[in-house]
Amino acid sequence: MAPKVVCWRRMYDPSGHDLLRDAGAEVVVVDTADAQEVAAALKDADALWVRTPERVTSDLLDAADGLVVVSTSGFGTDNVDIQAATERGILVVNHQGFGRVSVAEHSIMLMLAALKKLIWCDQATRDGSAWTERSAMGIYELEAKTVGLVGLGYIGAELARKLHLGFRCRVLAYDPYVNPRLSYAVDVEVHDDLETMLAACQVLCLCAELTDQTRFMIGSKELAALPKGAVVVNAARGELLDLDALVAALDSGHVAAAGLDVVSPEPLPDGHPLLGHPNTVFTPHTAGVTAEASAKLSQSAADQIMTALRGEHPRFPVNPEAWDGPASRRP
Repeated sequence: MAPKVVCWRRMYDPSGHDLLRDAGAEVVVVDTADAQEVAAALKDADALWVRTPERVTSDLLDAADGLVVVSTSGFGTDNVDIQAATERGILVVNHQGFGRVSVAEHSIMLMLAALKKLIWCDQATRDGSAWTERSAMGIYELEAKTVGLVGLGYIGAELARKLHLGFRCRVLAYDPYVNPRLSYAVDVEVHDDLETMLAACQVLCLCAELTDQTRFMIGSKELAALPKGAVVVNAARGELLDLDALVAALDSGHVAAAGLDVVSPEPLPDGHPLLGHPNTVFTPHTAGVTAEASAKLSQSAADQIMTALRGEHPRFPVNPEAWDGPASRRP
């Protein structure tokens, strides 16, 4: 009997569905936010692929007696209850390193858009007002700026390399878990104290994973530690940044501009003060979904799911201990 793979939402690249089918799986796409519909589809499923912002809770896992493996859509696993999966013997896999180029490029785009006032320039050019106002606008270069990174993993390291080599930036980083050899490899100054690093940053870019320790780690105190006129960019996870604090910092002029690919909640409700703020630039959580990255991520997901269903070790297990315990569902 063909193994059943449930995809909660469609993969960003449909080739992933084809790869699963070619490997002998039955693929069921559940394109809804209704967890009950997903639970019904999971009753006889062997694997689940899930896309942010959908959340795999313990209740959902309880509806899937035969579930062997859960695959995320990218690197982040904050939308999956890892502990609950481990307790039930369900392996969780993610995909490490595939989005580093796309997210790094996107982060630089947001930096440039904020520094160059791209949104104002575009709108004012279209309505004709630009020609009487453009000489008074504060438009800046990224070249040689001091950029601080919160998180120096796959994406942070790639971003640091591009900033250093492409824009001759001085790059600082705060990451208590970084491998020291990595900081030397990408020529980054690692700081042990976050506020000390923030005080030197003309641009702050968030690149950290979302954990209990990093949730809302950038709030009023941290934004106040930045020099006046700094730019804040987030293409990592929305809950790293306190948006109420950001609104206040933008309104006061202490933070000059912000570029946001991710927010919390997502999407922001109508009327949220950031949406109409003249010094913000938004993208809709698209940093990691380039055609190139999506194809690689879909291939990785299909490969790891089928590897796990054969009882073998996939490349990027998040909780390998799930297969070693008494509740293990390893085939």
